[in-house]
Amino acid sequence: MEKSFPKTKEYMVPQIYEYILHRSGDKSVQNDKTGIQRMLQNFNGAFTEEQLRENMEKYNLTKMFELVKKYFKREYDYEDDSIILSNNYQQSINSYLYDDQVNPIFIHIDELLESTMIAFLAAAFKWSKEFENLEVYGEYFKYVLFLLNDVCIFGKMQGVEANNALLKLLSNDTQILQLAESCYWTILVFSLAHEMAHAYFAHIGKKYSEKHLERKEYDADMVAYDIVLRIIMDADKEHILEDYTYLAPMMYMDFFDLYYYTDRILYKTRFYDPSHPTPDKRKRRLFAVVNKDEYEFDAVSGNDLYRDFLDIFKEYKEQVLLKMERGKLDKIIHVEKRRKMRGENEYDTAGSTKI
Repeated sequence: MEKSFPKTKEYMVPQIYEYILHRSGDKSVQNDKTGIQRMLQNFNGAFTEEQLRENMEKYNLTKMFELVKKYFKREYDYEDDSIILSNNYQQSINSYLYDDQVNPIFIHIDELLESTMIAFLAAAFKWSKEFENLEVYGEYFKYVLFLLNDVCIFGKMQGVEANNALLKLLSNDTQILQLAESCYWTILVFSLAHEMAHAYFAHIGKKYSEKHLERKEYDADMVAYDIVLRIIMDADKEHILEDYTYLAPMMYMDFFDLYYYTDRILYKTRFYDPSHPTPDKRKRRLFAVVNKDEYEFDAVSGNDLYRDFLDIFKEYKEQVLLKMERGKLDKIIHVEKRRKMRGENEYDTAGSTKI
């Protein structure tokens, strides 16, 4: 069955090379020129160097942070220009806010999370689009498994070999690149707004009972999603966030659900953090937000895109369990390494993981 993915705008030029090629952890591609050249080589004729550079100016972490701060000022009358933004590679799929009440607050969005998220979205959308193509089905599964096992669980940045494998799977499909980037930026805005919400609640003196620390995350999610939806609805948004990405925060939660699921099936570890509710619980709260009457926009394409995404979400889970039971994943399981990590962490699974 052919998938009817949303039509992407002509102005959107994929910046995937910035996070897949340029930020690969490999010294040979640590400059813009090399990343652009590789993008042009792999998508011959689809873009120009000028278009890619213009896109870098419009879509980047700093610009999105400024956008989030603008909406916090407008919607919540909160601003703090002293907050520092960080995206250093800390070998963990995480984002968090650090506030010790003494030093300047900083929001961290790990570079590993950035690169992994856009690669995951691109692979998942392409897998969904070619779901009936048995010749490449296994390759998509293996790549998503690689991201969730080697990259997420062990904090290993994708190298050039892995990036080339993804480019081969994408097969010059610019539509998938654009969809992945569009959803990626919505997720990034949501993540930034979530951390900013923690700073906002501290600013207004909101307190939480030690017995219900999970409410901090629910409240931050609600504010973050409100910010995302208002950006999407804004008539003068200049195509910053597309309406068909309105369920991207759910994909974000599903991504972490798959991450924890992979860890549980392969290594018998379980996510536990009393202050962070499970992704499925957070997702249910997000649906309660978006269903409010105050949010009005075209949801049809977004619903279709998320439905297609869920096909892969369910299929991946089924295949991991099936292949694990049949012993087909033995070669990629690093039991001893994972055991040592569990011994070093406070929680059963990656204790440093925060979203």
